[in-house]
Amino acid sequence: MFRWQLDEEGWCMGAVGEHVLRLRQQGRLVEFTGADESFVRSFLRLDDLSLTEQARRWCALDPLFAKAWEGQSGLRILRQDPQECFFSFLCAAVAPIARIRKMLEAVCDEATGDPFGQFPTLEQLLTLRESRLRERGLGFRAERVVLAARKLAEKPESWLESLRGRPLVEIEAELTQFPGIGRKIADCIALFSLDADSAVPVDTHIWRITKTHYAPELSALSLTPANYERASAAFQRKFGPYAGWAQQTLFYQQAVK
Repeated sequence: MFRWQLDEEGWCMGAVGEHVLRLRQQGRLVEFTGADESFVRSFLRLDDLSLTEQARRWCALDPLFAKAWEGQSGLRILRQDPQECFFSFLCAAVAPIARIRKMLEAVCDEATGDPFGQFPTLEQLLTLRESRLRERGLGFRAERVVLAARKLAEKPESWLESLRGRPLVEIEAELTQFPGIGRKIADCIALFSLDADSAVPVDTHIWRITKTHYAPELSALSLTPANYERASAAFQRKFGPYAGWAQQTLFYQQAVK
């Protein structure tokens, strides 16, 4: 959630679709404003699985996961707005988190005049000019954003949302039709916004973990498309249908902390 902010009182603030939320955890309770409880529960995916139970099984299965979970227990996959997630990862190529955030704020500011509020509608995104986005720091990603908005406009209404819940292989096939979206970006969008819980985005950190711990037969190989598939499959064999959740805890330990 690249545009979200954390204030001094522990409130996390950001937009999810039409809702501008404030969330704060106090012990076992979540305080919130900006939406009703059912929306917040859906966004946090509180009813989709018992994360504590699942993590307990993974900890018993895998010492590496157990160590990562000890350092960051409770890390969840959220149900993000598909459109913002889609354009977020178009901007994410070869960029650190701070820069991704600034690029997304620029997109929102250019389209709506508000860098922190609701993500632009498709109609607003279609007004974006590549030259202005380049001036605002998007570089080569500016063209991708403009082209993607035009291609999305050719799809049926709510097309991105309609991908939610479909088999992962179908979601990947649909998303990789867009310029700038390869397998890893497609898997990020699928996992973080389309309920594709088995999706395992394989970046350099996950590739290294896979070669060292889950698929040593890949240790001398490079990350080709075929080996990306083998790495994803190794995670899915190890962690099952929620492999993407396990991957994110391991990714956080390696790349963020």
